[in-house]
Amino acid sequence: MYTLDYQPFDQEIWEKELDDFIPDRVYDMHTHMWSEKHKGNLVGPPSGLRLDIDYQDHLSWANKLYPGREMHYLILGTPIIGMDIESHNVWMAEELKADPESAINMIVTPDMTPEYVANQVKKYNFLGLKPYRIFAPDMTHCRIHEFLPESLIEVADDLGLAITMHLSKPTGPADPDNQKDLAYYTKRYPRAQWILAHCARAFNAFMMEEAIHFLTDLPNIWYDTSAVNDLYSHFLLMKHEDRSRVMFGSDNIAAGCARGKYITYGRAWTYYEGTTETTPHCDPRATLVVYEQLRQEKQVAEMLNLSPLEIEDHFSGNARRFLGQMRKNRKV
Repeated sequence: MYTLDYQPFDQEIWEKELDDFIPDRVYDMHTHMWSEKHKGNLVGPPSGLRLDIDYQDHLSWANKLYPGREMHYLILGTPIIGMDIESHNVWMAEELKADPESAINMIVTPDMTPEYVANQVKKYNFLGLKPYRIFAPDMTHCRIHEFLPESLIEVADDLGLAITMHLSKPTGPADPDNQKDLAYYTKRYPRAQWILAHCARAFNAFMMEEAIHFLTDLPNIWYDTSAVNDLYSHFLLMKHEDRSRVMFGSDNIAAGCARGKYITYGRAWTYYEGTTETTPHCDPRATLVVYEQLRQEKQVAEMLNLSPLEIEDHFSGNARRFLGQMRKNRKV
């Protein structure tokens, strides 16, 4: 089990800035789980994303991160090249039997057959699919079909599945190829529902500026807000999108509970863990990425004068209705 590094400084941030903002019930629509039992061909000691975390660990951490809140999740697994993907997917399905209100997307790779994916979805009641760009030949510049073949999108359409998508390309949702692909897939396969992770991967607001009006015209598109620490990205999404399509996500634990912040500059973004230098003009301590994200979301709620119901919907109502509709429309 991975031990959460939760400090008095984090608790101070929570109590002073966030406790009065987060509703009593939270659906976290972007979280990850991992077990070293499924490391497959991986060698060496655990590092990076390989943090042992199961469903009970998520609940234990939530008691510290969001004390007193009722928590439910969309679990996405942890995609790592060389892992035992099938065992990992099955393990997640077993873990989440403890919470019927939570759900899981199975990790899929380009070499999986449509028949295999469909059978696994039906057997283990997965809500949808979690492709990832690391399984493409070029994870930085790949098109969607290179890590999610159209044959698997057809499965999602036929069965009525969700697809949580972390877009590739340096400009994410602003990239012309990504826009062309999303326009085609969302209209060609209307029963597949796309959750664009990380505010459509607009970690830097220029991406959202160049994409938001395109995205709002697409059908079957949803968003999670996980790990985005750029205030204007959140603002543009909540100002121009149908707010019922935007759902809270944290990217816990490896990213969301890292100590620091995802910062933006120029046309880039990167993880910044804070300074170790003496800063006599201010307090240099860093809090958790997810708290930095929630601070941005609270500020946007104030800037746009969101109602208490809109805030509640963002953290639970939208996700609850989304999950309910997906389950109602499932053909399994």
